[in-house]
Amino acid sequence: MQDIVIVCAGNYGREVYWCLQSNNEEMIQRGKEPAYNIIGFIDDNIHALDGYSLKIPILGKISEWKPIAHEKYALGVGTPKTKKRVTDILKARGCSFINVISSLALISPDIQIGEGCLITMGSIVSSGVTCGDFVNINGSMICGGSTIESYSTTTGYSVVEAAVLHQGVFIGSKAVITQECEIGNWSQVAAGSVVVDNVRPNVTVFGMPAQEIG
Repeated sequence: MQDIVIVCAGNYGREVYWCLQSNNEEMIQRGKEPAYNIIGFIDDNIHALDGYSLKIPILGKISEWKPIAHEKYALGVGTPKTKKRVTDILKARGCSFINVISSLALISPDIQIGEGCLITMGSIVSSGVTCGDFVNINGSMICGGSTIESYSTTTGYSVVEAAVLHQGVFIGSKAVITQECEIGNWSQVAAGSVVVDNVRPNVTVFGMPAQEIG
């Protein structure tokens, strides 16, 4: 059983917690030993779990954290730039990240995936998909042949149709990225948008079809 520290205790961190717990419970039902021993969270907000029923502690602040022993880390962050900032800090201190993939996601066996990714329940990831490091696929459909580069996040019910999301892209809920489109580094696609053309880096787009708004 691997000791796990979850990085950040906000919405995504709690999603990681329940995903790991659910995977453990499924293994127990199959008569196998659970894979994960969740020892706690790290978060600069030490009160992040106040009001929640989770029975594991916040072990310390990210800004002050030093690895304990042989534990692994699971990233619970959705915002691309925050993901990069936090993982740069922790990897420089020697932290190593696991991929967290819900047993309730449908994942093709031939996908390529980097380090520290999160794929939540209800996600569908088809054949030939490539994901970089610290990619979040949160209840999304990623169609065959898509590429999602490091630090990018897709959210609930969004669809990526054989497209390319470059580094640090954020896709809002129910957005659709149509086939062969490319979303530039650190750009955002607002919820409900339909992207039919390439999107430049460092912009926000919205609408059907999506247009730059910032």
